[in-house]
Amino acid sequence: MNRPIGALQVPFHTEVDGDGVTMSVCRLDQVYYAKIKLQMKNGGKTVPASILPYVIVHATTETPDTWRVAPHPPEIAQRTPGSGTILIRVEGAGRYRLYIKEPTEDFPENALFEIQQHMLADGGQSGREVQPLVELDVNQSSDCTLSIRALNTNGLLRTRGTGPDSIPNDQDFLKFTDAHSSQELQSALDLGNHLISFQLWADASRTYGTQHPIVQGSAYREALTDLYSEGLNVGSGTGDIAHSRFLTFGGREVEFNHQSTTGGRGRLSFLADNGQPNNRMMADESLRRTHPATMEFLLKMMDDLDITYARVTGAWRPHVGSTRHRYASAIDLTHAKKTVMDENNQPQLVSIHFHSEDSAQSNPLGDGRRESPERTRMREFSYRVHQYIANARAQGGAGWLGGPWALTYGELGVGAADRPRDLAIRTDATHVHHLHISVGNDQP
Repeated sequence: MNRPIGALQVPFHTEVDGDGVTMSVCRLDQVYYAKIKLQMKNGGKTVPASILPYVIVHATTETPDTWRVAPHPPEIAQRTPGSGTILIRVEGAGRYRLYIKEPTEDFPENALFEIQQHMLADGGQSGREVQPLVELDVNQSSDCTLSIRALNTNGLLRTRGTGPDSIPNDQDFLKFTDAHSSQELQSALDLGNHLISFQLWADASRTYGTQHPIVQGSAYREALTDLYSEGLNVGSGTGDIAHSRFLTFGGREVEFNHQSTTGGRGRLSFLADNGQPNNRMMADESLRRTHPATMEFLLKMMDDLDITYARVTGAWRPHVGSTRHRYASAIDLTHAKKTVMDENNQPQLVSIHFHSEDSAQSNPLGDGRRESPERTRMREFSYRVHQYIANARAQGGAGWLGGPWALTYGELGVGAADRPRDLAIRTDATHVHHLHISVGNDQP
C-alpha cells in the first residue's frame, strides 16, 4: 500500500528549546521517489539500457563513507525494464549510487556494501574503484525540503561530454514535492535520461583478478589463474591475430579471437598508465572484465563434453549489442572440435561451426533422411553441446541462450516436462553465426 500523500505534506515542525528559541525540526520519515532512464548507444542509435541487473546503495550525510544496500519497492525487480527506467526510493539526504550488480551475488536490503576495485593482473588491489553508473546527490535545505541531482563521481578522471571516451556532465538540482511521495512510476520526480557512454560502461565494469573466490575455489583454478593474471598465449604475427589470446588446459585449447576484445580495446584502461598508446585497454584486460563464473562454465563444458578446442568471438564488451555482453556473464562461440571413435574404432576429428548458412551440417537435429557418417558425427556432437547449455538453463545455471537454430527443450531431450515446447535456444538475424551463452540467472 502506498504511503498517503497527506503524511508528507509538512516536512518539519517547530519546537522551542530550553532557551526559548524556536527552531525547525525536520521529519525523519520523509520518503520520496525519483526515476531516471538509463540509455546506451548501439549501432549509432540511442536505445534503452534494458535487462541490466543493478544494485542501489546509500550513504547518509552522517556516515558518508558507509554504504548500505538501499531499500527498494519489493515488486520491482532489480533489473532494468524495457524502457531502461529505474525507480529510486529516497529516504533523506545523502548519496545514492547505482552500480552494475555483481553476477552470482545477492545484496539484501540494508546490508553493508563494499565498493570494489579494479584488480591488477598480479591479484592485488589497484586503488582504482569500480565506478557507479550514476550517483544521486540528495541535499536537505533549511526548510527541510529535499533536492536531488544526478552526477558522475569521475573517480578515474575522465573528460566530460558526450564522446565515447567521456562521461556525462552533472545535472542541476531538482526539488522534491509532495507529488513525488507515491511509488507509482508516473508520479516520481523525473531526472531525465542518463546516457551511459562506452567509457562509463568500461569504468563501471569490474576488472576481475586471480584472488576472486570463484577462481580460488575452482576445479579449473590453474587455467583461470592464467586468464586472470594475463598469462594467456599471444597470437603470433601482425594485424588482428596479435590481439587474439589462447588458453591451454588439460590438453584443450580456447581461442579468444580478436573479435572477443574489439570493444574493450577501444576503451581507456582503468590504470592511470598501462604503457600502451593512448592508454588503450589491451586484450588481456578486456577479457578480465568477463566474470570468472562465465569462464568457468566454458571450461567445465569443454571438460564434460570432451571438447578439445573452442573459439570465442564474444565476451564482455561495452560498445555494441544489448546489455547481455555489456554485463559480465555472456560469451559467444563459433567453433568447437573433439575427437571421437568411428564405427571401425578409429579416431575421427569432429569440427562443428555454429552457423546456419555456412555449416548446415552442424545442425543438431536431423531431417530423417540418410546421412553420411561425417554428418552423423557432427550432428551428434552439436546436439550434445546444445543439450548441455539448454539443460543448464532449465536448472537455473544459464540465462538467455541464442544460436543459429531455434530449439525447444523437448527437441533437445532436456528434462523440463512442464515446458517441452518452450524454446530453450532462440534464433534471430543476429545469432545465425554463433552460439550465445548467458551464464547464471541474472539475465533470464
